[in-house]
Amino acid sequence: MERWYSQGKTAAEALPLAMERQESMMQEKIWRTCRLMKNGLAHKVQYNQATIDNLFFPFLRHMSKMQQKMGRRMVVFLAAPPGAGKSMLAYFLERLSNTDENLVPVQALGIEGFYYPQAYLNTHDIEQEGSRISLKNIKGSPETFAVDKLIGKLTDLRTNDVRWPIYDHTTHDVVEEIVTVRRSIVIVEGTWLLLGEKRWQNVRSLADYSIFVNVEPTVLKEWFIRRKIAGGSTIETAVQLYQQKERQKVERCLRKSWPADETWQLLSDGDYQLKGRIMPTRMVDRNALWKKPDIQLNNTLLGGLNNRNAGQGIQMPLYDEGYAHGMEEARKVILKKLYESGTMSSKALLDTFQVTAEELRDIIK
Repeated sequence: MERWYSQGKTAAEALPLAMERQESMMQEKIWRTCRLMKNGLAHKVQYNQATIDNLFFPFLRHMSKMQQKMGRRMVVFLAAPPGAGKSMLAYFLERLSNTDENLVPVQALGIEGFYYPQAYLNTHDIEQEGSRISLKNIKGSPETFAVDKLIGKLTDLRTNDVRWPIYDHTTHDVVEEIVTVRRSIVIVEGTWLLLGEKRWQNVRSLADYSIFVNVEPTVLKEWFIRRKIAGGSTIETAVQLYQQKERQKVERCLRKSWPADETWQLLSDGDYQLKGRIMPTRMVDRNALWKKPDIQLNNTLLGGLNNRNAGQGIQMPLYDEGYAHGMEEARKVILKKLYESGTMSSKALLDTFQVTAEELRDIIK
């Protein structure tokens, strides 16, 4: 409870204060309330009018132009961590696309219908960290999806009107072939659409455009706990549920998703800001990105510079040592920020980065 424990307050004392701060922030903006239907259930959502005008509509106009130029059905991925409101955002964008005749109508689809059937989850398990874990106990994780089935459906809908499965929250199971996909732009929302792991890496190539909703883990943690408290849980039970069930999925999505074409930052009051557009990159070995960089003065880059300088009778430039020192200090700053922001625990840092326990203690002290 990093935010709530500030200034020596307990979680029970700080939760009302956190809610008051958020309400104060929200009052400074003009919010539009809308009721949306998802799988037969009504949901009340609200979005900042300025964000609708300056982010959502421009996005829809951009997608419309791309689709018209493309001349076929366009597939847009909307990926976000669990609890970030991606389903309602996709349905709201669908609703907005119907309000302007100059926009190509959008259809929102979720990937929950691609869970393995409950009977399968009940009878199958996987190995994690040397233990056998039942799939039913980790429902919602990447391992509980029929990824090949999703790939096949995404491939077909580019050129055909297909039937899309849904997840029934009353029976807690998949219902096949329910929604007919007819519109020229589909926004497919899901937590793992950009995940850079195993079979999910083949899903990413099926998107014509992608958005990733980034959000601070501490914000998602507060929202999760508030929802549980509203449902009758105590703060202590809600915190425990987050640590046991939700935190790993949140960190996995934020840490292991590939860059999207566009990133929207979700704020603590539920508003969105355009974070920036990232140029597409080649798929690389993501594990290599977490390794400790080679900052020795005789590495390939600096070695080449030194050899050329030596050949010209030039002494080793001072910036060589500055480079090594700067790289090492930058790494320490990044690790400390990941820890202090609550993005990653000390255990997660040790498991992910090439750093010893002693080095990490010195960094985060």
